[in-house]
Amino acid sequence: MRILSVLMPRALIIPLMLVPLVSAPWSLRGQDGQAYEVLEAASERFYGLETLCAHFDHVMEVTLLRETIASEGTVCHRQPDRFSMRWSEPQGDLWVADGEFFWTFYPSLDDMQVMRSPAEGAGGASNFYDNFLNDPRGRFTAVYEGREPMGEGTSHKIALTPKGPSGVRSAGFRTAILWLDVDSLLITALEYEDTNESIRRVLLTDIRVNIEIPDEVFRFVPPDGARVITL
Repeated sequence: MRILSVLMPRALIIPLMLVPLVSAPWSLRGQDGQAYEVLEAASERFYGLETLCAHFDHVMEVTLLRETIASEGTVCHRQPDRFSMRWSEPQGDLWVADGEFFWTFYPSLDDMQVMRSPAEGAGGASNFYDNFLNDPRGRFTAVYEGREPMGEGTSHKIALTPKGPSGVRSAGFRTAILWLDVDSLLITALEYEDTNESIRRVLLTDIRVNIEIPDEVFRFVPPDGARVITL
């Protein structure tokens, strides 16, 4: 799991994302039916869209190194299989699923190394829309934790745990919390502990749906002379 460049002041502007992962209150446990109802409605909403773009603020706590790292950029999705996450800080870092490959490129660390993997299942946990909203009832144990302010409005808050060891490997996280806007049912924030015990938090704002997105957003050409590693 790669580490983004440090931008500590950005972490201070999203304090709502800096609460630790906690288990659901006892008074809310057992409300799985409500959690799945919201998740399945959100899944139907998302897969019914043609396109989506949002600004993201990303904070990662690297537990083993005791570091907190912040970054930001733009994330876009176009059905059925196009995805891009392009960082403005650090400038040029990206994840892109172009329908054939899933590309990762981190010029902030090495501007001559590119990684790619087959498009099928491209990106795994990196494409968090598909990761959280594809068959949530079959893949996760979910608990509804109520509503709370998040991003630009109020969101449902749902705790998720992948079902079984294979589910953890597939999802790429051990535990997660997902926030979904109560009106639009779109993801407004997410927080998860990944399999190397780092904690990632993403806040989504300026969410736009069914907009025209240039093809170039979902296209990546490695720099001349770059070493392409196929995973």
